[in-house]
Amino acid sequence: MATKATHTFKNYLALTAQVSGVEHKTSKSGKPYAIATAAVTQNEGQPPLILRVVALDKIGEKLSDGKHTLIGRLGYDEDREGQGTLVIYPTRIDAVPADGKRRNYTNLTLRIGTEPYAAYSDAGRFWARLRAFLSMGKTEDGEYKPSLWLTVKAFDKDGDESLPAKLATLAKGETVTFTGRLAWEVYNERGNLSLVAFKAEPVTVAEPVEEECPI
Repeated sequence: MATKATHTFKNYLALTAQVSGVEHKTSKSGKPYAIATAAVTQNEGQPPLILRVVALDKIGEKLSDGKHTLIGRLGYDEDREGQGTLVIYPTRIDAVPADGKRRNYTNLTLRIGTEPYAAYSDAGRFWARLRAFLSMGKTEDGEYKPSLWLTVKAFDKDGDESLPAKLATLAKGETVTFTGRLAWEVYNERGNLSLVAFKAEPVTVAEPVEEECPI
């Protein structure tokens, strides 16, 4: 007897980004849509997080160049050479927050692909990391689409080590909903998408997704 799912999969993000290169188009079925590039500013010294924007129907008609807060879901595409592109599918476009603070908030249900690593930094701060993926579902032929892999990190907060300690107890194959912010990190000229977690909620699902960690 199959295990009944006890959780709804989450895929939500809100990002304040500079949108540019908007192209308004019409699909073969006659519906409007727009594509563009979104650049999310990070901390000083870090490169921006770049995503492709795909806005459908009325949202696409509203999309324009400029700084906006895009609210929607996260996607991922790979070309034939395996080059990946992050995608945001906005369901709402808001103005830049009046308080001036950039929005970078995400809530994603991920499947863990590696055992976690935990340690104390040189400064004595406890932290943990693991690799996990966001499934992109299947093609019309029933094959799994390439998944989006992220490095999930958690750090102690003011001496509270409970979140990284929780991350360190998670096991490969578990499904977990993480709340946090996205970060694009470059080391040795290689980019990597990270999710800096504020919260982690393990969940039970009916049908596990089989994937192998690429690195």
